[in-house]
Parts: sequence; structure tokens; C-alpha cells
Amino acid sequence: MKLPSMLAVAGALAMMVAAAPGVAQAASPAWPQFGFDAAKTGANPAEKTVTRGTVAGLTLDYVAVGPGSDLFDAISDSSPAVVGDVAYIGTDSGFLVAWPATGCGSDTCSPLWTAKLSNGVHTTPAVAGGLVFISSAGSVDNGIGTLYAFKAAGCGQATCKPVWSAPVPNTQSSPTVADGVLYIVSGDGRLLAFTAAGCGKATCAPLWSGNLKTSGNGSPAVANGLVYATSSERLIAFRAAGCGLRTCPPVWASQPVAGSDTGAGLIQDAGPTVSGDKVYFPSVDFQAPGGKAGTVYAYSSSACLAGNNLNCSPLWVAHPADFDSINTSMTVANGILYGSATGFVYAFNANGCGQPVCGFLWLGGLGQSGGTRAAPSVAGGVVYYTQNVGLIGGFDAAGCGDITCSPLWSAFTEQFDGFMTTPVIVNGRVYVAGPALAGQPTMWVYHLAK
Repeated sequence: MKLPSMLAVAGALAMMVAAAPGVAQAASPAWPQFGFDAAKTGANPAEKTVTRGTVAGLTLDYVAVGPGSDLFDAISDSSPAVVGDVAYIGTDSGFLVAWPATGCGSDTCSPLWTAKLSNGVHTTPAVAGGLVFISSAGSVDNGIGTLYAFKAAGCGQATCKPVWSAPVPNTQSSPTVADGVLYIVSGDGRLLAFTAAGCGKATCAPLWSGNLKTSGNGSPAVANGLVYATSSERLIAFRAAGCGLRTCPPVWASQPVAGSDTGAGLIQDAGPTVSGDKVYFPSVDFQAPGGKAGTVYAYSSSACLAGNNLNCSPLWVAHPADFDSINTSMTVANGILYGSATGFVYAFNANGCGQPVCGFLWLGGLGQSGGTRAAPSVAGGVVYYTQNVGLIGGFDAAGCGDITCSPLWSAFTEQFDGFMTTPVIVNGRVYVAGPALAGQPTMWVYHLAK
């Protein structure tokens, strides 16, 4: 199918009405939260349709469009959560949107249902236990940052109200759900844990919290009985079950990142990624000597935990190309660690290189200049990467035998307003959201041509 023109999509939008809300969720493979799973691996091992051997045949299936506004008509940081026949996403204009995940029989699809939130959304929804969770932006001062839980199947109406909510000063930390508990980092420098099913009231308080000391934007990761969160300067680990108190101490923490002592180094939008015993995250140092602006850290969780070490040293660090940095959560699959940087997607050996400081295995670019705030994703032996010029591409996850690799497949969504989010690959489809088109936020869905 050819990419629809601005005029065609605008015409279709003018005639759209909201579809009947609420569809039952089928028992099928899903991408239920940011980073695919609670460990934030960013990899879907169940995808067998779109693979390195078939990805070149991807074509546009349909474009889903949702409510916008005169000022905020895009999707900046929220990537889809896809469960059953529904894709959930948040918009800059402050909506949770439920779109049909398998199409609607047309080139453009309207929402199944929506919910109006207190403010714009810069986080990815999470779906678990028949609920969909999402947080809106806000601060302690303005009081409009809120965590919401809605019925994932909708409410039988075009517009739905939450099952429960909680005040959470938030920026870009997407919720993580594991074993019936929801974890999120708040903008006031706390890790918060909630009962995902709610508290029997309209407004809920956290089960417990942990002090990160400085604010963070990354989504927490849960694995090995621990919950990991990044502040602006370090990684902190807590017992996932809490400690029996309202405020819990960390069980281990990393060393501060390079440059944090001068104020030039920080963890920007990246949360932790866990694979086995290892925990990974990146940072940037704007005044790094020798151009080593970006650093990737690998920690052994068990080694740091054994000593209750609150200043634990990394197993190894790695750097992308000079003057480039990785500002998003990383992705790990089959022994390779991936990161999205300003100009490229990078691959590192997830087991290090036998030295304290490592380089990268290979990098891939899409032939256009343009930054990204979207993490890469892996499925079917392909690593997907987006750039904020409307581009999405897929590379052989194993590399190409050279230091610089070209994509196996790439596509433009909308070149004029091309802010892109993390791709999602599930059930033979590739989902990517972000560009505004005809005054509406959009999600672009690709599949293999029949």
C-alpha cells in the first residue's frame, strides 16, 4: 500500500466518527509495556513473521489517527503498548487513545475509545490485569502530574473515566508492572510502588517509596527480586517486595556517572535494562575529555548486592563514536546490547570485551541527520531504530560483517513533523508513532504484503 498523502488523510479525517469502544483482548503475543517486559530488554523473542529474511517486504498497512489540538497535535515520547486487538498510546494533547491494533478495513483508523487526562503524556502505557496504566506530565508545584488506571477493554462509551488514579509528579518515566505491582519514578526523585489492581478507592497512595535523591526520567526495571531505577546521576536498586515500611532504603547503588561531579554529566531519559545478572544504562558528559561524550555502563547486580554496596564499580564501560551519546534506555538480545544515539544505532557486546573500557561492535545509520529520543527494539533478528526526521529502519541484529551497516528496510512516515517514538513489533506488524498529520497524532502500522 502506498503512503497516503496529506490531502487524502485530511479528507478521511474529516469524515471519521469514533468507532465503537471496547474490544475483548485475545490471548495472543503482546508488547504490553515500554521495553516489552519488566526487565526492559526491548526485545520480543516470539516474533516469527517479520524477520531478517522478510523485513524488506514491509509495507504500510494503515495509519491510526486520534484526537489532537491546535497547539499539541503529536505523540512525542509515548510508544504503543499492544495487547490483543488494541494498541494504547498517549498524546501531547493529553489523551489516552485506544486504537485497533489489527486495522479497521480502511487506510485510516479512528480510536476505539479515548480518555482525557490532566496534562500531556510523555510516557508509554502499560497493560496488565485487565487494566491499562498511563501517567501525565506535571510537577509538585502545579499538581497535575497523575498516574491513571483504566479498564483495558474500555467502558462501553467513546470516552472513559479511570478506575483509580494517584498524584505522581512525573516527567518521562513510563510505568512498569510486575507481579501485581506498578513501579514508576516521580519527578521529585522517588521510586513509587503501587498495587496495580488499585486500593478500593478512587485515589490511591503508594505501597512504599524509595529515595533516588535526584530526579530521573527512565522507566524502572524489575528482575532478580529487585527493582532498578536511574536518577540523574546513578542507578539505585531496591527490594521489589519493599521492606515493610513506607520508605525503603536501597540495597545497592552504582557509582555516580562520569561528569556528574562537575554538573556536565548525567543520565538523561534512560532507565535500566536487565539481562540475567547484568544491568545496563547510558549517560552523557557534555564536557568529556577527548570527545568521549557517551558512556555505557554494565554492572553485576549480584556482586553489588552481596556487599550492600552503595558506590558499586561497573564491570566495564563502553563508548559510542566520539562526540556521540546514547540518551535512551538500551535494548539487549542474544548477547548484544543496542543503543540509539544522535546519529546512529550502536551495537555492543553485552558481555564486554575483556577490558575495563570497550568500544562498539558496529553502528548503523539511515542516511539522514536527525536526533532521536526513542530506544531501539529487537524482534525476529532485526533491530529497529527511528530518527526525528520521520524515518524508521530495521538492521540485521547480528550486524553486517563491517563496522558500518546499512538497513535491511526503511520507510518515511511524515517528513515535515517527524518526531518518532520507540517501535513495537508484535504479531507480524511493526508499530511506530509520533508524526502529526492533518492536525492529528498518528500511529503508522506496517505489515508484510500478501
